[in-house]
Amino acid sequence: MQTIQTTKSSQSNPLRSLLEGFAGSAAKFREKVCDECGWSESTFYKKVRETRNSTEVFSKAEIERIKDLAWEIQQELKDRL
Repeated sequence: MQTIQTTKSSQSNPLRSLLEGFAGSAAKFREKVCDECGWSESTFYKKVRETRNSTEVFSKAEIERIKDLAWEIQQELKDRL
């Protein structure tokens, strides 16, 4: 029952909805990148910590897909308004 109330109040309160969206967006982004790139969570964080030039760490296709996923997450946050 608590989840339903949170959902209803989130729909009527755009600030709460955005905050909830921001709170979950990093995890959602990580999950999508891992799924799309076929990475484990540990590989994702290993690549996050990498300090070399991005062209040495990621393929061009990975870079483009990661950018697309970032735009998807951003659009989901915009849609919460």
